[in-house]
Amino acid sequence: MFKRIAVSFAPKPRPHHIPLPGFKFPAHQLLHSLLPRCRSMNHLKQLHAHLIAAALLDETLTLAQLISFCSLSPAGNLCYGRKLLEHAPNPNKFMYNSLIRGYTNQHSPKEALFLCRRMLRHGLLPNQFTLPFVLKSCAEASALEETLVIHGLIIKLGFESQIFVMNALLHVYSSCGPIWFARRVFDEIPSRNAVSWNSMIGGYSQLGDCKEAFSLFKMMRESGLVADEFTLVILLSACSQAENFELGRLVHQYIEVSGAKFDLIVRNALVDMYGKCGRLLMAQRCFDTMDVKNVVSWTSMVCAHAKHGLIEVARDLFDRMPERNIVSWNAMISCYVQNGLSHEALDLYDQMHASKEKPRNHLDMRHRLDSKGQHEGKVLDYGVSELRVVELLDGLCEKMQDYTLDKVESGERAWVKVRDWDSLKLISRKLVPTQRIYPHFVEEQI
Repeated sequence: MFKRIAVSFAPKPRPHHIPLPGFKFPAHQLLHSLLPRCRSMNHLKQLHAHLIAAALLDETLTLAQLISFCSLSPAGNLCYGRKLLEHAPNPNKFMYNSLIRGYTNQHSPKEALFLCRRMLRHGLLPNQFTLPFVLKSCAEASALEETLVIHGLIIKLGFESQIFVMNALLHVYSSCGPIWFARRVFDEIPSRNAVSWNSMIGGYSQLGDCKEAFSLFKMMRESGLVADEFTLVILLSACSQAENFELGRLVHQYIEVSGAKFDLIVRNALVDMYGKCGRLLMAQRCFDTMDVKNVVSWTSMVCAHAKHGLIEVARDLFDRMPERNIVSWNAMISCYVQNGLSHEALDLYDQMHASKEKPRNHLDMRHRLDSKGQHEGKVLDYGVSELRVVELLDGLCEKMQDYTLDKVESGERAWVKVRDWDSLKLISRKLVPTQRIYPHFVEEQI
């Protein structure tokens, strides 16, 4: 049986009578050499069974490779890897790092943060490979209080000079934390790269603070760094947020003069910026000159005309779209709702439900739309603060799997109670690498 398994993996002929350092038996060496050749979970389970039969599963190096395959391979299985970790006699950082990275890549921040807590509870401190993925999960879960604990660990363990760690921390504070926390982290990074600048500019862009965003852009150019396409998209997004046409036009001119990369992402950002600023002809001009258009390009044009009440033009663009996503449908439905055309909104919503884009709570959503349009076929006294339909529809974004019909929160940033930066550093120095760190995590937040 073992010979048949070995042949199925087709290893290269090599002598196995002398075990390599770290392997007690030739059989262990052979089984370990087969791990990189796994192409499916079926292969891995066969090897796992032989390791159990040979009483070799306690070998840390081999078990770590099993968990790594389950966590990071496209053919892996995170649940299987999690069970391997739970039964490991002596789990190490590599095993935890593999699973944390796997859950982060699979957009499961709750599980990634749980594993980080468990890692700390078992006396294992995170390293420079752990922290960026933990912080990425914090950003996705908007887990600000957990981020503060991780920030304390970064200071305590001396990772402030690690650019990848600091950029990940900066990204969390820029996306879901107080902007002045992000700025303090940014100012303390010794050697900033393009990711550092883009994260900080992006933080101000989310707030619609064009002044600070462009001030940083100027500092970035003065430091000798050249703006990439991500920088330009962030700046255009800031102009869109603030509906600042003049600054948006300057960015467009900078792109043309500097010879910056003028790819599809940048062109879509230009269309969106001009549309939100009410310059529909310029948006149309940018749209018409695009050699390649995607669903984002078309949706930006639909949203632009819908925002300014040009319902027929928006519907014409919508009907001409080669493909649609949930955002496209929502944009057109929102246009009808905002203009009191409840029957059209309901008809289009039913069309969306008949297509591949199907929110789960179809009947309840339709009832809510219909109940607001009972009187003479109109949505009466429609207001964003009352019904929140527009936010609700916009919330059914393309990337989300679970749709909600509850009222959407305002989206205001969460502010931490500890507002003094020096106090944070003082607290972090009092942290000790033991179980005391664990209670600082807020279970309810994740």
